[in-house]
Amino acid sequence: MVSSLASVPGKDSSRSRTAQILLFTNARIEAISAAGTFLSKEGNLQTSAVGDFKPGELGCRPRGGSGVTKERIGVVYLTDGRRDDLTYASAVALGLNHSRGIDIHIVQAGFSADPPPTVLELLQAKGHRLATHTLLTVDRGLPGRGHITPTAYAKSEAIALVSNEHDVVCYLDNDTLAVQPLDLEVAAPKAQPLAAAPDLSISTGSDNPTFFANCDKHGLQRRYFNSGLLIINASRWRASGIPERYEAAVRAHAEFCPYWDGSCTDLDQCAFNIAAGGSWETLPVEFNVQKSAFQTPYWDRALIRHYTGSKKFLPARAHRADGKERSVLRRIAHECQDLGLEIPAGYLGLAYWANRLRRKAERARISRLIGQFLVV
Repeated sequence: MVSSLASVPGKDSSRSRTAQILLFTNARIEAISAAGTFLSKEGNLQTSAVGDFKPGELGCRPRGGSGVTKERIGVVYLTDGRRDDLTYASAVALGLNHSRGIDIHIVQAGFSADPPPTVLELLQAKGHRLATHTLLTVDRGLPGRGHITPTAYAKSEAIALVSNEHDVVCYLDNDTLAVQPLDLEVAAPKAQPLAAAPDLSISTGSDNPTFFANCDKHGLQRRYFNSGLLIINASRWRASGIPERYEAAVRAHAEFCPYWDGSCTDLDQCAFNIAAGGSWETLPVEFNVQKSAFQTPYWDRALIRHYTGSKKFLPARAHRADGKERSVLRRIAHECQDLGLEIPAGYLGLAYWANRLRRKAERARISRLIGQFLVV
């Protein structure tokens, strides 16, 4: 894993000569303290550091800034570089809407690239900090499915990379978009290692009508979270055994999924649910409203929208983007022009309402299922 703490070009970019980096490999965490660029004993993980403060001392006060990183929430994105328009737009949307300073970590699977300069400038102006890391070992020999690449399996490593540097870590998929002001700290788990929102397609039985029967058959709880947003108490997470159980569950799940009583198209999500068992707290759905609830009242009230499926919030399309979404994306396009975003004109919002009318029956169906689920 290569770590770099990014700074705006032209500002202080001095290199730290000493760093203490956490490396996660072969289901264990190894602390390494040395100078410059590091290799693990196996020779398959690399680490380096650049930036405004020492990466091994992320709890210190950064030069030219304020706040203590350990007490700041660490937000983690994992990317293979294929859709970094989504990654950085998502990070900027979160930065624009988050009520206090956060540390955003972009974990790059198998590559290293600098973030867009205007993204850095905007996030720093809002009191946030941005770090990039390169994860070199992500191949488990397991395939991706559809639009989901095998990089998804590496969420556990991405979380482990920063879990020793923050009290609270929030993992976010890059197809999430914060559309209203929020504070992730209020969503941090109170007693468990993990807090997450329900998966609205699975938990309701919408996508898997046999979900509840399969849970009973295989001794699983009838609770199932969406892994696109995971809010973690770092110390409890490390002590919970969830990361280790996740690795075993990923292997077993590739052969058989108990939630579907057979094969499954999911990659990491079922394995995370199996590994967590009952050790997670349920968040209000507003923190992660998935695309299955598109154009329902839940979508309208969302703090974070999650564009599951193959159609994401970029490229923006008039029939999929309401006024709230266009407003956020328009601001990102204006402030971060090097992302090259093109946002539909406001008058094209009529296409959204026509699409809403066309989907009336489907909206009513999923709204009813979600409502019934939330009452239980």
